[in-house]
Amino acid sequence: MQASVIVVDWRRPDLTRRALASLDAQADRSAFEVVLVVNEADPQVVDEYRADFPDVVVVPRSDNAGFAGGVQAGLRRSSGDVVVLLNNDAVAAPGFVAAGLRHLAEETHVAAVCGRVELEGRFVEAAGGDRTEHDLVDGTGRTWRRSPRGATLLNSTGVVVDRVANGVDRDWLAVDGRSARTTEPFAFSGAAAFLRRAELDSVGGFDASLFMYYEDVDVSWRLRLAGHAVGYCDEARVVHRHAASSSSSGQLVRYQSMRNRAVVTARNGSAGLLARVLVRTAARLVRDALGEPYLDRPHRLRLVRELPGLVVRARAAGAAGRRGAVVPPAELEATWFTGP
Repeated sequence: MQASVIVVDWRRPDLTRRALASLDAQADRSAFEVVLVVNEADPQVVDEYRADFPDVVVVPRSDNAGFAGGVQAGLRRSSGDVVVLLNNDAVAAPGFVAAGLRHLAEETHVAAVCGRVELEGRFVEAAGGDRTEHDLVDGTGRTWRRSPRGATLLNSTGVVVDRVANGVDRDWLAVDGRSARTTEPFAFSGAAAFLRRAELDSVGGFDASLFMYYEDVDVSWRLRLAGHAVGYCDEARVVHRHAASSSSSGQLVRYQSMRNRAVVTARNGSAGLLARVLVRTAARLVRDALGEPYLDRPHRLRLVRELPGLVVRARAAGAAGRRGAVVPPAELEATWFTGP
């Protein structure tokens, strides 16, 4: 089983070099190729990558194709029958690649496998007081703050989706040892994943127009509609520096999340789910206009202007996949999409 590891960089050679070094340190390094896509590439930085990592295939781009477009560019230059994704702000633990490939070899019904993503550093629960921009908040409202005497927290063991198509990291901020990691997630996380190329190609690969966010949910959703499974490998471990490549709460992140949730639902979801998502999006925009905004005015106007056309085109583009689905959209949603 030949593998190609794809890493996408955008102006963070300090982080990307750590990721590449962790791949070079894998015991089975000769068993896989590494493809580095450099968005908005600086020629000097590209030359330095090639000099310092001579076994890496470096793919410079003059534009910023985002994560989704970067992965697609990497796919075009890669040759493996398994595609491995590693975030440039993550470090692969020893045995990461071998563990994921072994899982795929053993679980032949699985089209994609997500790895275990731990947060870099240690954390303690912050008791009261004001939150800082560096604090992390879990789904129950608990606040976690970095501390050298703290606990290791999980970033992701895959992605789960709720009944209005919000994709969230499974086990986000779970203290190590108290997670749901023995079960199967709905989707892989693009931070650390293994995908069979044949199955990925059969559902159309990554949608470069998504740029960033929800591209992993989109691919997983299409794989599941086609009857494939998405697995989880606890031994395929990486350590992730959360939000190092982009702010976790910036306006672009919020815009992309709202935009792409609707687009991905339009392509893959039932009519009922799409209606719920659009109603929820409209309600959010009304609340923004009347009160403290989630999106600022420029991003809100951009979403109002662009989203109708995007949804119509995505709905049309996904029509054949929904009609021919091995698992019908409504059945898939009833099985996997949870929450109020």
